[in-house]
Amino acid sequence: MWEAECLTLQVWDGVLSRRPVSLRGVTAVVVALALLALVVWLAGPERTFTTLSRLRIWQAVVLVLTAFGVSIFTAFAWQRILIGYGHRVRLWLLLRLTALSFAVGWIVPSGFVAGIPVAAYFLRRRGVPFGCGLASFTISRFFEITAYALVLPLVFLTGLGGRPLMCALAVSVLASFAVVYLDLGFGWRLARRGLARLGRRGPRFVRRVVAAASDFCATVAGFFRAPPRHIVLALAYSFAAIGIAFVRALLTNDFLALGLTLPELSVMFSITIFLMAVPFLPGAIGAYEGGIAGAFELLGRQRADGIAYAMTVHATELVVVASGVIVLAEFGGSLVKARRVVLRAAAAEELRRRRAVR
Repeated sequence: MWEAECLTLQVWDGVLSRRPVSLRGVTAVVVALALLALVVWLAGPERTFTTLSRLRIWQAVVLVLTAFGVSIFTAFAWQRILIGYGHRVRLWLLLRLTALSFAVGWIVPSGFVAGIPVAAYFLRRRGVPFGCGLASFTISRFFEITAYALVLPLVFLTGLGGRPLMCALAVSVLASFAVVYLDLGFGWRLARRGLARLGRRGPRFVRRVVAAASDFCATVAGFFRAPPRHIVLALAYSFAAIGIAFVRALLTNDFLALGLTLPELSVMFSITIFLMAVPFLPGAIGAYEGGIAGAFELLGRQRADGIAYAMTVHATELVVVASGVIVLAEFGGSLVKARRVVLRAAAAEELRRRRAVR
């Protein structure tokens, strides 16, 4: 886990550092906003904002509440997974870490990956081993992605069902998830065996990274040897989180009067996970709107309506991101204070030592 923890500390330093924001970070934000402006311009700004204007204030509040509902059930899932590992963590802490993880995933262009090790880092400061925290958050995300993938067969009920590329994508994704679950359920250890073969060759650094990855896979697999009730409850909570996200999609479709059928909306919902995982733009801004607009057009819908739908979903998530930034500042402040206390204690001890020598 050492290499993973070093990466976490690098991400943490980048997020909380008081140094000027890096050129790379500024460039990513500028590119994302420019891409968003471009897709809005191509789709037609007037129609886009006309669709957005249908949203009422109370409806926006309801959508924001559903976004927080997703975080609540995600925290429940993480808590149950940690219990399966033998660690009992307060739900309030996990709620804050859920928001923090989501915020860091937005701030650091990483396809929402960066937030997981940062959350595990703070969990380690409360007695949970870093590898265990990292595995618990990863398993929860994997369960949630599974829920997205299970919606993919509905693609065959829409106008996209006749497109070979979409069919091949849906089948390949479902097959990949089936292999992973069979690997975990039957203990085939496919990932670790592949890493072991890779680790026999290459320089020392590569072997160390492969060894750390193999240890992490073993930690993940260890959860699936826990009592079945923990696995079932974690899966149920993760599915509930995605269920609320799906309700948000239904409400967005209704509030904006988009007129999507249930299969069409399910397809939009299922491809969200792929579009939101763009690793080089903060929060996949612009890429998500453009992808949804393209999907709307393939279904014979207006591109502007697709952008309005995507912008509404993004806006509700920004509220959660804002709460995560507050938590980040809170945890960062406590970390700075703790560091100052340690430094002062070390300085006092050094002063006492020098006086004793004299």
